[in-house]
Parts: sequence; C-alpha cells; structure tokens
Amino acid sequence: METKTSHIVFLTPGFAKSETDSTTIPALQVYLKSLKLILPNTQLTLITFQFPFSNKPYKWHGIDVIPLNGKNEYLKKLWTWKKALQVLNKIHLKNPITTVHSFWVGECSLIGSRFSKKHNIKHITTVMGQDANLNNSYVKPLKNSNTKIVTLSKNHRATLLKNYKLDSVIIPWDLDSTTFPELQESTIDILSVGSLNKVKNYSVFMTIIANLVKTNPNLKAEIIGEGSLRVLLEKQIEFLKLKNNITLIGQLPRQAVLKKMSQAKVLLHTSKYESFGYVFLEALYSGMQIVSFDVGIAQSIETWRICDFEKEMLETLKNILNDPKTPNKQRVSLNKYDSGIQSYLKLYNE
Repeated sequence: METKTSHIVFLTPGFAKSETDSTTIPALQVYLKSLKLILPNTQLTLITFQFPFSNKPYKWHGIDVIPLNGKNEYLKKLWTWKKALQVLNKIHLKNPITTVHSFWVGECSLIGSRFSKKHNIKHITTVMGQDANLNNSYVKPLKNSNTKIVTLSKNHRATLLKNYKLDSVIIPWDLDSTTFPELQESTIDILSVGSLNKVKNYSVFMTIIANLVKTNPNLKAEIIGEGSLRVLLEKQIEFLKLKNNITLIGQLPRQAVLKKMSQAKVLLHTSKYESFGYVFLEALYSGMQIVSFDVGIAQSIETWRICDFEKEMLETLKNILNDPKTPNKQRVSLNKYDSGIQSYLKLYNE
C-alpha cells in the first residue's frame, strides 16, 4: 500500500558510504531498502551529519543521500547543524517535505524538531541505543513537542520512561532473511559479535571462557568486531592463556558475519545494555542458541537462555556444551517480516 506521505527525509549521524558498505548500521540499511521497495513512488532523502567523510551526494539503492561531512569534529558541530538546516530548507523548497524521521536523540532529533516545528511538518524520532540513558541533554527539546518517539523494545521503552518520563511506541527492526547462508555444522563453539568497548562487557566474556576451558580444553571461541579495547583484550587473552581458545577476528562484512553465525553453536552476549540487539535476530535465524542478560529484545525461549549473573551464564554454557542431546540447528524468527515497516507506515500516515 502506497503511503500518503510523498517525501520523507531521514536524518542520521552516519550511514553506509556506498551500496557495498554492509557494516554501517545494518538494521537501518535493511529498513530503508525494504521501505524503498514498498514505496516506489515516494521520494526518500537521507541527510547524514558525520559519516561518510565526504560532501558529495550519492544514490544508495534509489535513495538520495546527502553527506554533510561533519567528521565527528566538535569544532564543526555548529557549522554542521547550520548546514543541515540549509539543506533541509533547500530540499523543502524544491520538493516539499511531508515527514522528517530522525535517528538517535541527539543532533539529528534536535535539527529535525526545529525544522519540523517551523514548517509544521510531522517529526518522528527513533531512539537507537544509549541515547535513552541519563545525562542526554538532547532529550529536553523533545519534551512538550509534537515529535512522535519510537523505541526498539520493551526494555528500551522502560529505560527512556524511567530516565526522562517520556513515553514511546515500540517498533522493532525487521530482519531480511533472504541474505542468510545455509546452516552448517558447528565448528565454532561460542561466538560473540559487537564493538570492542566497555558496554559490551568483554572482560566477563573472557573470564567465562577461561572457566569453561578448565573442563572443555578444546573450546573454540571467536569475537567479531573492532574497537578501542582490542589491545586490552589481547593482553587479557595472553594473561589467561587463551590463545588457543579465543580468536579476535576483527571487523567483517555482514555476509561474512552471517557465514560465521551459520557455523557457530552459541552466541554469548555479555553486554549489560542493549536497546534492541540486532545480532539476536541474526543469531536465532542462523540456528544459534543464545546466552545473554535481560537486555534489548531478550525473550526466554527454548534456544535463548536469559541470565541474571555471570555465574549463571557459566553454568548455562556448561550445560549446553556438554549436552549429548544437542538438537539440530533450526531457524527461529522472533518478528513477522515487515511488521516494523508497517508500524512506521502508520506513523507516516497519521
């Protein structure tokens, strides 16, 4: 069904630099590609504030992308905001904007809110992650505004409501199941996928693996991702004598990540906070079992064990790895395909 909205402009801090860039905000990429297919006659324009580091407009799967080249430089922030408003005004004069959809409660929601209020245009903001946590000064402009706020899961909605008394509608991300490789025999016991930062809590991952190796000396674990803590984790692996058990793979293209998932048995996710956890959808559809804390879209199902403590994670993994009756891999889908898009279409058309 075609939307009544004729021109949607998306605001985001960063976006894929080309159609071959599969690692920059995969969930948003899947959403926009699917939306373009559903709305072939709707003009879709995306303004990206910081990344890619270029000021040359380009096409991405039929969507016009305008990069502002902010480069995450603090001194360029006000200039970037001014440029964003100029671009929005220019676009609006040429092809009137009917909806502004910003991502993250930050500079994009701020500019989207200002522009939408001035021109009496619908504004939707999707809260994406830690922007729901305390000490986010960008939340204030959204209070007492007409902005429709979207969160990604029950846990995410609860965090925003608790911290800022802001209610929201929950719209989960959809998964494009057409891109997944065939399921394979598990050659990786435990896999983790995520940025190497404090939030992902990889020190806990390391200590759990160290304890598992005591009874499973041939355990094979891999971590896919890059980040500021890589050197520290390398030292921890060496200190714990886990070189034969843990491999830091680094960043991989999305298809390579999905292939690894198809070869892995368990996703161990030690993060203490997630707004959604797109990796959960990917892991379940790749036939993996999940062990995690109660974060993001966590659901207690047969193939997903939710733990409260590190020790509980350890015991759960022991049971999974040593169970002689391990079931055959099966794909699990949590969300109905395109349910997220349909929910957004309702917001666009209200």
